[in-house]
Amino acid sequence: MKKGFMTKTQKIWLWVFLGMFILPEVLWSPVGNFVYELSQSGNTHPVRNNFLQNTDNINILSTVLFIQMAGLIAAFVCLLIVHKYIQNKTFLWVGYTLLFLGALITFFIFGISVSLRHFGF
Repeated sequence: MKKGFMTKTQKIWLWVFLGMFILPEVLWSPVGNFVYELSQSGNTHPVRNNFLQNTDNINILSTVLFIQMAGLIAAFVCLLIVHKYIQNKTFLWVGYTLLFLGALITFFIFGISVSLRHFGF
């Protein structure tokens, strides 16, 4: 394989893993809503209402957040595996940073959603 190129299979898997985060985020914005509300002060409303914000759906929210977190971690690992084939190191390090921070934020929100189940939220 030539240096600087990912195989078609590697590209497909990278997009599948990124899709595991992007698709739920576009449909329901669980991470976006939480970060937006956290950054605001006072009485806030979410960016967009969705069924995941209903207190009866905390288990579904936790599942969606877990899938998003798994997708980000798998995409990070995928980039680690193919790093020697990517010539643009700036793109690579920006990708590492964004995936790591996204996974960290999603992990934090996932932990909050799991702990809320025990409080009867």
